[in-house]
Amino acid sequence: MRTKKPKQKKFSKFRLLLDSAFAKPETFKRLCKKASVKHIRHDFNLAPATADEEIYKLASQKNMIVITLDLGFKKLVKRKAAGALILNSGLSNGEIDTIISNFISGKNPDDFLGKAIKI
Repeated sequence: MRTKKPKQKKFSKFRLLLDSAFAKPETFKRLCKKASVKHIRHDFNLAPATADEEIYKLASQKNMIVITLDLGFKKLVKRKAAGALILNSGLSNGEIDTIISNFISGKNPDDFLGKAIKI
C-alpha cells in the first residue's frame, strides 16, 4: 500500500531582473531553471550606466525583483512595487547562482515585492 506524499504548495515563478554588474542570465543555469531571469543590458538594451531609478521603474512595470550589488536600491523600494535582493560583491557567478537559487527555493515571489533583502 502506497502512502501519498503531501503536495507542496506550488508558487508562481520568480521574475528576476539582473543589474548590469551581472553576467548574462544563461550563466546562472540553476537559477534559470527556478525563475524567469532577465538582464537590463542583454534583454532590455539599457546602458550599463543606467540610473538605479530607471532600473527600479522597469522592474516595477514588469512586476520583477531586482538582483543587485548596490545597497542604494534599499531606499528605492516602495510598498506594492518591485522588490530587491542585494548580494555581497566579490562573489563568483557559481556562488551567485547557488545563493539565489537556494534563497528562492520553496518561497512565494509575492512575499518579496516591495521589500529589499540583503542575502
